[in-house]
Amino acid sequence: MSSSYPPPDSPRAATRTSYPPLLPIYPPPPSALPTPLPSAPPPQPFPNPAYTVSTHLVPAAYLRSTPPAPPPPPPAAASAPKAERQAQNALRVAWVAAQAAGPRGRHARVLWSAVNRYVRTDAADGRGAGRTLFLAHANGFPKEVWEPALLDLLARPGPGGAVDEVWAWEATHHGASCVLNLAAGVPLAACDWADDARDVLNFLLHFLPSEIAPGAPLPAHLPRVAPEESALRKIRGFSERALFAAGHSFGGACCTWAALTYPRLFTALTLVDPVIVRFGTPLEPGPSLADGAVARRDGWPSREAAHAAFAASPFFGAWDARVLAAYVAHGLVPAPGGGGDVRLAMPPLQEALVFAGTPSAGRVWDLLPTLEARVPLLWVVPGRAGEPEIGGPGATRERVWRRPANASNVRVAQAGHLIVQEAPQEMARQIAGMLAGEWDDKAVAKL
Repeated sequence: MSSSYPPPDSPRAATRTSYPPLLPIYPPPPSALPTPLPSAPPPQPFPNPAYTVSTHLVPAAYLRSTPPAPPPPPPAAASAPKAERQAQNALRVAWVAAQAAGPRGRHARVLWSAVNRYVRTDAADGRGAGRTLFLAHANGFPKEVWEPALLDLLARPGPGGAVDEVWAWEATHHGASCVLNLAAGVPLAACDWADDARDVLNFLLHFLPSEIAPGAPLPAHLPRVAPEESALRKIRGFSERALFAAGHSFGGACCTWAALTYPRLFTALTLVDPVIVRFGTPLEPGPSLADGAVARRDGWPSREAAHAAFAASPFFGAWDARVLAAYVAHGLVPAPGGGGDVRLAMPPLQEALVFAGTPSAGRVWDLLPTLEARVPLLWVVPGRAGEPEIGGPGATRERVWRRPANASNVRVAQAGHLIVQEAPQEMARQIAGMLAGEWDDKAVAKL
């Protein structure tokens, strides 16, 4: 069951009128890359036999807005008294805030992003017509949490399920990408979401292969496309693809920022409760999300123990069981020292740094009305009663009509903010509607 938000009575003006340009979007020069190159993690089996899955590595955008951070205060021992643990967490929260408030600049660093490719084994019938789906995750979750929704999507008959290739992108500070970067000795740094949006564009402009070759393996390190083609993509988009992007929360903000910068790359956008808020707007009342992330438990004696603990909590207990299984499989890694202990692939401090970087995406809210009306927007937002809104009461209604032309919004009654985790089947249905050009609600403006 779904519903929609009607347009607001009086949209508010932008908080700012001009912004400095983004840093240039290009990968590191070959001379800056390490020897040997890091190895891509092996992919897990994908249950849909019509598709093959492989994991690849791409270098992130070379210039970063923030410098490496000084070492953070260490966490308190798990056995320490509660007051001591709280005091140490407060020091770590202050460290996160200090990094987020630091200056921005141009810092050359080599970082890596892991991406999963799901490609049809036989596209000879042309069923997908070059449809390519790009998926971007929420903060704190690996790219594979999209897989249950993806499986439900690809199982659908008709044009809504006809996708030739899917790319699930993972930010440098998440999941397998984070593990690779930490293993390479890359220190933590403040998170400016502009860099993540640039990483999305860096992949789409410079590394997404020109053609879809069903069943053909690609190298673990995707080669850079010709500079001439990258230049053409900026002004004409893709010649052999129709790129549909779906971004959840943090990932939705990054995809929107990318589309604002080079709209011709995108055929359509599905924005799943994206974190797009005005400057100065708190995400929610009470302690910050960064506070909660710093205090998160980071280790368990086994993967099974972690799964049981997650399933018993109200937060994870609301998830679809398949998504929880994917999170346990990909969001946890073996702890140092051997044995069966596991820890979060993304350290809690890194998750906190991403939350603290939320204000850097304030200009997405300001600039959203300028997004090309050619690009359809489908907003998929929480509809569960009593669910807090990102940005406070009324913020969702304002946000989904921020760019009214060619826009639609759907409220998912059975889900809160974590729609991908809680309602993957409904998520698949909404993406299928976008792929087929059929939206599920009547609150649509085509101005």
